[in-house]
Amino acid sequence: MRLFLVDSSIFVFRAWYGPEPDRVNLQRQPNQAFIGFSDFVYRLLTEQAPSRIVFAFDASLAQSVRKTIYPEYKANRSPAPEELKRQFSWCRQWLEALGISCVSSIGWEADDLIGSLANYHRSAQLPLAILTADKDLAQLIEKQDWWWSYLDDNKLDYSAICKKFGVRPPQIADLLALCGDKVDNIPGIPRVGLKTAARLLKKYESLDNLRRHLDRVGAMRFRYAAAVQQALIENEKLLDISIQLTRINCNIKEMQQVRTRRGEVDRKKLDHMMLQQDFDARRLARWRAWFEPVADRAG
Repeated sequence: MRLFLVDSSIFVFRAWYGPEPDRVNLQRQPNQAFIGFSDFVYRLLTEQAPSRIVFAFDASLAQSVRKTIYPEYKANRSPAPEELKRQFSWCRQWLEALGISCVSSIGWEADDLIGSLANYHRSAQLPLAILTADKDLAQLIEKQDWWWSYLDDNKLDYSAICKKFGVRPPQIADLLALCGDKVDNIPGIPRVGLKTAARLLKKYESLDNLRRHLDRVGAMRFRYAAAVQQALIENEKLLDISIQLTRINCNIKEMQQVRTRRGEVDRKKLDHMMLQQDFDARRLARWRAWFEPVADRAG
């Protein structure tokens, strides 16, 4: 048995840019993201049959804790259009009707909610499967866990993460603080890419220890070591900002009380949503076949 923690936004966005861009519901509202997301949920529930699962959603980026630390954080991203925001709401309604817990927060991102859920609910008997495509979440992986880009069937365990990034999962936040992240607009240190950051952490283990030995970096055996040392010294204050952006908060106490076990399915609400969203005959048939015996599987 595993606790499945789903980084929901990635799967909604993939459906938004997916193969059915012209889909609309009975009110002629675009619903391609919702339809594609429901397809993903169906696949997950039928292939994996998780009894413990939580979906985490991002709420308001404008009011996030990281935005107060660094106003340029994710400033390179355009606001979600109203048509997409509406579909995010439908996705949550769909999950809740399926008896699956959804979490979000005004101040914290889905990564932090997942980190806190992992902290409070993981055990030796209940390892994690974190469904995402976000490398930031690799920092949460422990020995029996999986980081899983589900739609690509790319599953990484602890050892695979070490091999892919050149550092252990607990060092991922430090790695990203050093090299930055263009996707999230995290500054990082000039001249330090992923490979150089991994090399530095392999030698000095942590960002704190590296900062205590900046004067020794130039003597390391790699090209441009002296230039990297200079860049680290000149931009050291950026690390104070970057590490606050890359490190996941695993202590959001509200996540202690979240129900992780699947609950009862609201068949009436699901039927109503499928009709309103104009599910085609194939989708109607497979969902109805799935939740006919669902009472035997819930819990």
